[in-house]
Amino acid sequence: MYKWFAMFAAVAALFGTANAAELHYTATLAGNQYPTETGSAASGQATLTIDTDAQTIDAVITITGITTDQLSHHLAHSRMGPMHLHRYQGDEVTLIMPFPYGATYAATANGFTVTIADYPYADAAQAVRSELTFAQFVAALGADPIYLNVHTQAFGDGEIAGRVSAAAH
Repeated sequence: MYKWFAMFAAVAALFGTANAAELHYTATLAGNQYPTETGSAASGQATLTIDTDAQTIDAVITITGITTDQLSHHLAHSRMGPMHLHRYQGDEVTLIMPFPYGATYAATANGFTVTIADYPYADAAQAVRSELTFAQFVAALGADPIYLNVHTQAFGDGEIAGRVSAAAH
């Protein structure tokens, strides 16, 4: 009897892990849209996958027209990195998730990519001193204007940005 129970528990755990809840978001970045409106010809695409069970984030971000050498130097050397998510609530702008500069950034012929897997939300929140719990972060993604912003030497407040929205399935 114990063997059957142990086997059932192992199978249930396996399927529970395989069916983790995932939320999918995208952003199209440009320099001619709120909040950057710099006129930059650079552009970008981002996909974010939030694993609500593991409380982690996967991200694939492709930027064209900006090289890693052009990223904000002081932010590239800080914990928040030159790219991050901002939450906009009226006049209040809050930094809620960084994409720290490092091995996850790879130069391409026309820009760079960032690929992050299994990034613990708790680590991200701590890096930018966000007070949002994971549940509040997920709720904000679905309700508040959240923007992915790329900061460069030429545009310290952000050269390109894009609003994060739920991906169509």
